[in-house]
Amino acid sequence: MKYKDQDFLLLTKHNRAWQIAYWLIAAALLFFVFSNRQYALSIRLLTITSLIAISYTLTNIINHQLIPKFLFKGRYAVFFYLLGNTIVFSIVVNYMLIFAILFFTVSKTPLIALPTKNDVILLVSGSYIIILFAAITHFIKESYNQQIASNHIARQKSEAELMLKETRLKLLQGQLHPHFLFNMLNNLYGLWLEKDPGTPDIILKLSQLLEFMLYQCDKERIPLSTETQLINSYIELEQLRHDSRLTVNINYPQEPISKGIAPLILFSFVENAFKHGANKSVGQSVIDIKIEVNSNWLTFSISNTYNPTDVANTRGLGQKNVEERLHLIYPQQHSLSYTIGSNTYAVDLKINLDA
Repeated sequence: MKYKDQDFLLLTKHNRAWQIAYWLIAAALLFFVFSNRQYALSIRLLTITSLIAISYTLTNIINHQLIPKFLFKGRYAVFFYLLGNTIVFSIVVNYMLIFAILFFTVSKTPLIALPTKNDVILLVSGSYIIILFAAITHFIKESYNQQIASNHIARQKSEAELMLKETRLKLLQGQLHPHFLFNMLNNLYGLWLEKDPGTPDIILKLSQLLEFMLYQCDKERIPLSTETQLINSYIELEQLRHDSRLTVNINYPQEPISKGIAPLILFSFVENAFKHGANKSVGQSVIDIKIEVNSNWLTFSISNTYNPTDVANTRGLGQKNVEERLHLIYPQQHSLSYTIGSNTYAVDLKINLDA
């Protein structure tokens, strides 16, 4: 706080020094350029002093009252109305002061050389040129400062929004692992109760899958082939549990796709299909997965048979989570739709991979 106060004092002193220098130069211009040397020096000095005082006052009114309160706030009609009245009033004051100076001087020194009407008009006009230059300079400087301040605020807002977005993404992505683990532990518990001989193999594949998720999926983008590899590992894990009761049809591009995608986006829909399809079906279950890549657009579709009595639960935490991630990572660059049939639940997703 102490350093900020010192900086403010230094800035104030700097501005005052510039103002003093400006008005000294303005007085010199009025004296040497805009005043006629043929009339008395005493009148010239008194007139210029009064004009500088009024010009300084008028400039401060324009720069610190009219411009910030009306011009910068878009109230142009009020600004020009007050500006015109202020200038007219100052002209009247200037001529009254000059008349008073001349009257007082003549009464004391009758034979003194007086300025002509043209001399007075030239001198007053010079003072308003000085006021105009000061006002324009102040307007340009303040406009520039406001633009810098506006850009700074916009940059801070953008950085804050980006940090918030990244925080939300990390939170959402952090929810995926516990959510997945929770589902798998429930499944393992059921297998253990059934004394399923394949339980050790499932535990081993589960550990491999978790390792893959923890160390390969912590990036902003991963190759699409890495995402499909994760999905394939998960399908193998589920097939160990369901045996012939489960049919999974996969249609992937034959060539590996190196384009990047946000990790676990597609995986969440696959996990949801198993959770609400195969895991809750007492009979035969079918899951169809299809991935196509056309230029920079990915088309992903997945459908699963389900128990119609469980339709209200087809969109769980994982799917709501991935919907929010899609809105954060691919705003206006994705489309997502759901189709509910008599015994089939389908998801269609399109993503611009270059977004």
